[in-house]
Amino acid sequence: MINIKNKKFWFTTVAVLAAPAILNFTIFQFTTPWTYGDGDEWLSFWGSYSGGLISAYVAYFIANSQIKKQVKIDQYTNYVSQLPALMRIQMELKRYLTDIKEVQKKRSYNVTKFSSSGEFNRIEDEKTLEALVQAEADSKRYEIRTFDPNLFNVLEKIEDTELHLKLISCFQFYEDFSSIIVTDIEILEERKTKVIDKLILKGESLDMCYVNDEVERIDSEMLHLLSKRDDVWKTFDDENMLDKFEIVLLEVMNEIENIKRAKDTPSQA
Repeated sequence: MINIKNKKFWFTTVAVLAAPAILNFTIFQFTTPWTYGDGDEWLSFWGSYSGGLISAYVAYFIANSQIKKQVKIDQYTNYVSQLPALMRIQMELKRYLTDIKEVQKKRSYNVTKFSSSGEFNRIEDEKTLEALVQAEADSKRYEIRTFDPNLFNVLEKIEDTELHLKLISCFQFYEDFSSIIVTDIEILEERKTKVIDKLILKGESLDMCYVNDEVERIDSEMLHLLSKRDDVWKTFDDENMLDKFEIVLLEVMNEIENIKRAKDTPSQA
C-alpha cells in the first residue's frame, strides 16, 4: 500500500521524474564511451518511463479512492443491517428483565414470609438467622421464561464488540439462571420419600443395594441442584445482575436510535 504521506514516497517520485532532466544536464551533454544512443533516444525512453509511472500513480489513486468508498459503503451497510437483530434483542431483554424482577419480588416475599413464620425463632445470632432465611427462600422453585438459545446466533450480527460481550454475559447468566430456579427440589424429596416408604412397606423383599443406590443418587442430585442454585443466586446478588440487565438494555436502545439516525442521514454514516 502506497502511503502518500510518507516522505520516502515523494522523494522517490521526485527522483524518478527528475531523472530525465538530470541526464540531460550531465552525461548527454558530453560524448563518453559508456553512453549508448543519443540524448533524444534516452529522453524519449525516460519520458515514456516517467509517463508510465504517472499513469500507474493515477490508476492507483483512482483504485484506492474506489476501495475506500466501497469500504465505507460496506461499513454503513453492516452497521444498519444490525437493526433487526437489535430490535429482537431489545424485545427479549425486556421480557427477561420483567421476569427477573418478578422472581426477585417473589424471592423477597418468601424471605419476609420465612422470617415471620417462627420456624427459625430458635436461632439467636442475627446473621445466621438472616443467612438461613435467605437460603430457604433461594431453595424454592420460581417460574420464569426459558431462554431461547437461538439468541446467541442473533448476537453474531452485532458490530460493537463491547456490547456484544455484555449481551453474551447477560444471556449466558439468564440461560443458567432460568434453567436452575425452575427445577423443583421438592419433587426429588418426594421421590426419596417414596423409595423409603417402599422400603418400610416391603422390607426384605426389596433389593437393599438398589434402594441404597437410589437414595444416594437422589441425595447427590439434590445436593448438586442446591449447589448450582446457590451459585446462580450468589452471582445474581454479587454482580447486581438486575442493574446489569437494565444498563445493557439501555445501551441496546441507544444503539438502535443511532442506527435509525444513520439510516435517515446515510451521507453522514
